This record gives sequence, structure tokens and C-alpha cells, in this order.
Amino acid sequence: MTDLLDARAKLAAALAPVEDGDPTVLVDLVDSITPPALMLGWAEPWMTPDTGCWYSGRIVVTAVATRLVPGAGIASLEELVSFTLNRLRASGDPWPLESVGGPRVFVVAKTSYLAARLTFRVKVTT
Repeated sequence: MTDLLDARAKLAAALAPVEDGDPTVLVDLVDSITPPALMLGWAEPWMTPDTGCWYSGRIVVTAVATRLVPGAGIASLEELVSFTLNRLRASGDPWPLESVGGPRVFVVAKTSYLAARLTFRVKVTT
């Protein structure tokens, strides 16, 4: 069980860079980005009732692999998705995977990037 106010921070700690080359983890909205990076946010719907006091939250990791240019972008995105799933599996905390969206264009500050959205469920309380 995680407090709603702590969910993104807890996820960020599980994904935090440990070695050189690990992606940057961004917990807030940004006006620029340097890939590889993992942006944390909330899915739609954000929360659904679970019991009287708990909610099922849906938290999103947007894996931003590269600028959108011809080349090996898909391979870089696959590596970033694999990194995210393996890191969360090793964290010891339950981060049940709901879905991984396919590669898509993600725009920040009029720059196009190759990204994918990983949606996880988390039990939250307010």
C-alpha cells in the first residue's frame, strides 16, 4: 500500500540511476529532455475504487529512447523497456504491469522522440 502523494517518488527510487548509462528518471513535467529517460506520470483513468479506503492507481512510465531519426531507435526503445521491467522486478516492491504500449512519437518542446508507455497498477490510499 502506498500513499498517493508518495507513489511517484517510490517508483522513481526503484528506477533511479545506479550505473553510468542508466536512464535519467523525471518525476515532474519538463520542457526539455535528453534521452534515454524515464518520465513518470499518471494514466487515464488515474484511480478507480478498490475498497472503502483504497484505490487502484495506474502509474505510467514513459520510456523515451531517442530523438525520432532513422536508425536503431526501436532497438534502443526495446532495451529501455527491458531495463524498466527488470529494475522494477528486482526492486522487491509490487509493481504489477498492466500494459506496454507500442512505439510512438512523443513530442517535448517541438522535438519528436521515440517512446513507449508502460502502465503499472499500484494500491494507493489518500
